[in-house]
Amino acid sequence: MPLRTKRLKIVPLNLEQFKLLLKDKDKMEASLGLKPSSEKMDEHTEQAMKGLYKEALKNKKNHLWYTNWQIILKDENVVIGSACFKGQPNEDGEVELGYGINESFRNKGYMTEAAKALYQWALELPHVRCVKAETEKTNEASHKVLEKCGLEKVKETDDGYLWRRIKEEKKQL
Repeated sequence: MPLRTKRLKIVPLNLEQFKLLLKDKDKMEASLGLKPSSEKMDEHTEQAMKGLYKEALKNKKNHLWYTNWQIILKDENVVIGSACFKGQPNEDGEVELGYGINESFRNKGYMTEAAKALYQWALELPHVRCVKAETEKTNEASHKVLEKCGLEKVKETDDGYLWRRIKEEKKQL
């Protein structure tokens, strides 16, 4: 069930592909019929993905909330970044998105395009009421992405900001 935008295809990895991402990214990309990106995960991202993979195994029926979503540039058939939800919606219907874009593809609007598609997908689900994200205070690029996606800065912490977008209720006539 990939999401599609004008320039991107956003593919949620199944559990086997997610396992491959952690063991051999080139094989994961090959399993999706993609050109090798030659990108490697940084240590922080790799640790986060290992934890998310463990949660995905525990929540197989709802793995879309725990998997890695590959952001693919259609024209080049190559992974340019990824995103993930940080678990299922909580009891208040809130879900959090994390994301990253490979350095050579930054400042071209790709992350905004992908994040909008993922937020729209989540907010269309009946049990999701709110999407949120956290950013470091110094991550101006991410602040711009979230603003363009319609999220509002709602809280400041010592390290960063919490952003949120609440689903608009449809008015009945």
